[in-house]
Amino acid sequence: MLLESLGEYEEMPDWSEAADVLLGMGLTLNPSELHGALLGTLGAGQPLASELDLDSALSVLEKALAVDLQGEVAEFVKRLAGATVSAVRDTDFAFTPLLPDDEEEFHNRLTSLGSWVAGFLTGFTQAVSAAQAASEAIDPNTAEALKDFAAIAQIDVDESESDEAERELEELVEYVRMAALNIVIDALNEQE
Repeated sequence: MLLESLGEYEEMPDWSEAADVLLGMGLTLNPSELHGALLGTLGAGQPLASELDLDSALSVLEKALAVDLQGEVAEFVKRLAGATVSAVRDTDFAFTPLLPDDEEEFHNRLTSLGSWVAGFLTGFTQAVSAAQAASEAIDPNTAEALKDFAAIAQIDVDESESDEAERELEELVEYVRMAALNIVIDALNEQE
C-alpha cells in the first residue's frame, strides 16, 4: 500500500485545529508561521526520520520562533511533521501550506500567507545555522525561491478583497506550495 511506503501516515490537521491547540497552550503563534518554519527546517535538510530527529527539529523550531514547544504542543508539532512529510512525499503532490480555509476573511488568509513564508525563511535559516552549514552554497533555484518568499513575506495585508485580489492570492499560494515542495523534495533526496 502506498501509505505504508511513506511511513507512519498522519492526517494533516486544519488551520483551525492548529490554532486551537496553540491558543489552548497559551501561544499566540499563527499556525501558518509554525507550519512554514517546519517546512523551512525540512528544506534546509533537517531530517525527521527518528524520534531524535524530531526532538532536534523541535529545538530548531523553538529557536526560530522564540517559543517553548513542550507537552501537548510538542506532540502536536510531531503529528504535524509526520503529516507534512507524508504529504510532501505523496506522488499526487498532496502537500499544501497550512492556511485558513477559503471561507475565512480575506485579510486573515493574506496575513497567514505572509506568516507562512516568513516562518519558512526563519526555519530554513535556523536549521542551516544549527547544522553549521552556513558556508555551504545554496542551490540557485532554492535561492531564487527564498528571495521570492522574502518579497511575499512583505505582502500588503491591507489589500482590499476583490475578485482580482482573490485570484492573485490563489496564484501566490500555488507558487509558494510548489516552490516549497521543490525545496523540500530536493533536501529529502539529498538525505537518501
